[in-house]
Formats: sequence, C-alpha cells, structure tokens
Amino acid sequence: MLAVEESLTDNDCDNNCEGKNLVEVYKPTVIQNGNRDSLLIGDQTKKWHWFLDAAVFTATIPLLAAGLGMSWPSPVIPKLLSEESPFGRPITTTEEAWIAAFTPLGSAIGPLAAGYYADKFGRKKALIASAVPMIIGFLITAFAKQVELYYVARFLVGIGTGSAFTVVPMYIGEIAQTHNRGKYGSSAGILITIGCTYPFSVGPYLSITIFSITCAVPLCLFIIVFTVFMPESPYYLAALGDYDQADKALRKLRHKGSDIRAELTEIKQGIEEQNQNSAGIKDLFMAPAGRKALYISVLLVSLQQLAGISPLLSYLKPIYLAAGTSISPNISTLITGAVQISSNTACIFMVERLGRKFLILNCCVFCFLSMTALGVYFYLKDHNYDVVPIFWLPITCVLIYMVTFSCGLGPLPWAVMGEILPSNVKGLAAALTTTMSFVTACLVTFLFPIVNEALGQAAGFWAFAIFCLLGYFFVHFVMFETKGKTLTEIQRILQRENR
Repeated sequence: MLAVEESLTDNDCDNNCEGKNLVEVYKPTVIQNGNRDSLLIGDQTKKWHWFLDAAVFTATIPLLAAGLGMSWPSPVIPKLLSEESPFGRPITTTEEAWIAAFTPLGSAIGPLAAGYYADKFGRKKALIASAVPMIIGFLITAFAKQVELYYVARFLVGIGTGSAFTVVPMYIGEIAQTHNRGKYGSSAGILITIGCTYPFSVGPYLSITIFSITCAVPLCLFIIVFTVFMPESPYYLAALGDYDQADKALRKLRHKGSDIRAELTEIKQGIEEQNQNSAGIKDLFMAPAGRKALYISVLLVSLQQLAGISPLLSYLKPIYLAAGTSISPNISTLITGAVQISSNTACIFMVERLGRKFLILNCCVFCFLSMTALGVYFYLKDHNYDVVPIFWLPITCVLIYMVTFSCGLGPLPWAVMGEILPSNVKGLAAALTTTMSFVTACLVTFLFPIVNEALGQAAGFWAFAIFCLLGYFFVHFVMFETKGKTLTEIQRILQRENR
C-alpha cells in the first residue's frame, strides 16, 4: 500500500488554490488491491454524517409519492364504483380500466423527458420537476367532478413517477460514497414500500378529497426542503467544469475533515476518461463499455418485473383466499407490506457486507423456488387434488418471495443502475432503463391473467420461475460486483472487460 502523497499542505492550499486549480495540483493516492486501483480518500470519509443521510432521505421522497400513486386506485376505485363517486354516478368498467391504465402509461413516457432534463439542467432541478406533475395530479383527483380529469390526473402522476424512478437513483449514486452507496441506494425501496402500503391502511377510512391531499403533502414539503437546503450532484457540477460549486457540494455532503480534494480529483479524472472514450450519446450504443452498462441496467430492471412482482401484488387477494385463511385481504396486504418494509430495511445493513451480486443471486434462487411451489399448489388445486393439508403453502411462498425480493431484485437493480451508467449520458441511459422497466411491468401484468386463463393458474407462476432461473445465470456470468468501488473504477472495469 502506497502512502498518501500531498503536493500541497492544507494551509498552502487554502492560501493558493481556488476553483479549477485545486484539482489540478492535488495528486490522489493509488492503492494496489488485487487487479484494481482504488483511491484512498482518508478514514474520515467513513464517519457518519447526518447531512448526507438527510440529503438521501429528502431526495427519495418522490419515490414515496410514486408508491402512493401506484397504490392510489386501491382504496379509491371501490368508492368510485359506489354512490360515493364524485361524478354523481358509479363509474363503468371501461372508465375504471382507464383510471388504472393512465398511470403506467405516463410512467413509461416520463423517464424520457426526465433523462434529458437531468443531463441538460442538473439532477436537482430534474428531481424538483418530477414532483410537480404528481402534486398537480393528486390535487386534481381531490377536487375533480369529471372522470376525464381523473384520466389527466393519473397520467400526470405517472409522468412524475417515471421521472422519479429515473433521477433519484442517479442523484443518490452521485452524492454517496464508495462504502455507503449500496446502502443508500437500497434505502429507496423502504419509502416506495411505505408509499404503497399507506393507501391500503389509511385510504379506505378517508374521503377521496382528503386522501388525495395527504398524498400531495410530502411532495410540497420535499420541494421546499430540497430547493433550499440540498446541493446539486458534485458529479454533474464537475462535468460542467464548475469545480468551485462541486467542491462546495462535497463539503456539505462529507464529514468535516474528509479529504475533499482527493475525491474531487477522482471525479474529475473519471469524467475526463469517459469523455475521451465517448462522444455523447454514442457512448451508449457505439462504445462497448457504455453499451454493456446499458444492457446490464435494462436486463436487471426487466428481470425485476419478469420475476412476477407486479402480478403477485395485484393477485394477493385470490392467493390468500386460495389458502383458505380467515385473515381478511386488507389485513393480509398490510402483513405483506410490513414484511416488505422490514426486508428492505434489512437490505440496507446487508448490501455493503454481502454485495449487490450475492444478494441478487440469492434472490433469484428463492424467488425461483417460491414461484415453482406456488405453481405446484395451483396445479394440484386445478386438478382437484386435496390441497387442504398444504393450505399454508401459498402464504409461506408469498412471504418468502417478498422477503428475498425486497433484499435483492426489489431495490438493488436501481442502485446498480445509478452506479454503472456513464455520468456524461446517465440521464438518457437511466431514462431508457426506467422506460423498459415500466413497459415490461405493463406487459407482464397484462399477460398474466390471459396466460392463466389459457393454460391454468400454475402456468403464470412457472413462467416467472423460469425467468428467475434465467436471471440467476445472467447475474452470475454477466454482472460484476460494484461493492467497494468508486464510480470511476466501475467505468474502468467496463472499459477493460470490453477491450
């Protein structure tokens, strides 16, 4: 291990270094560790800093709202189908379908604008912009008296949802440090799950107006706090050549005493290397490193949906009813939500110890076993076998699936996406990745009941099991571990593997 070499003392730098010169005169330390080089930025970087926690938590609030938006129809649709409908009549089946469908449609479109906006105007402005259509959408549903306005509102919520899923992982990946990036990236899953659980637990007891307003409140607070207190991504500022502001952002985000100059130099070198190996958007499709980063991200988020999470959540009620349990569907859903929140929390503490790849591989194995067993249960049930002795199997499979999914394929594909995409085209790449995720989710959810009707209930679960198995081999042979690596090191690995 080489010692740290400083070309200037702290006092010299304070007196003589300003802006861009700071990163040009400081030489970072390189540590030889196996076949890779890593930067020693000082032991101080591993100390806890409350402001970084606050920045990550605040930046993740749009994903909390996205969870609210995705589950919003659950308590609202039954009221729209009853005499409580604000339209003066119950809605039709077609209107119900459109109210549910406009959000995923907007979610597939939103990332494209958000990705461009994030690259053009910055991660911070893009995050703030993602909250605006969701606020407008929730407020429209709070006061609208025409069903057509609900269509517009749900579409706006979808645009904000897709935008949030695009920009939040980018921002978190760029403000976090090597030793805590996985932890912070995984934490987003907790707020998404809380957002999905809130409508099930509180929504049925509130009017549509009050419920929709409560969904908009966190976003209003987010805009105020994030605008006033949180910095822009240091990577984005460095990519613009604004090293003064990048330095200020890092000093806010790091513990006092951390070696900011070394980290800023590492960021600068990484951006320069990416610019030398790419020409903007061509880095995605022409340069092998960028192309590999893109298809790893796309396949991971696609695998997330092909593992069956969206249909499983949509069909929780029939699964619990098939088990013959006396627990009501609402209570069963709350139990499932509690399991997801607990598992996402556990993932935060495991990801930096066990690594992203290990957790995703284990997730694929247990999701494969759970889906296979669910398929067996429904096959036996459909063929009139006595399933009473194994009435516990569906619930057990669902809980095992939720625990492992929430520790692997749930949060980690988004964390990995924020780590491996090149910073100079990360906005566009993240937009394409997020769009593919929502398109896959729509297709899987749409095809699941059709496959079940044509081939039996077991077929859909066995299809998900096959995708989990294929995903295991993809992750094992193609994905590399990003734990403990700086963003610059990750780009160097992608470039080396494609030479």
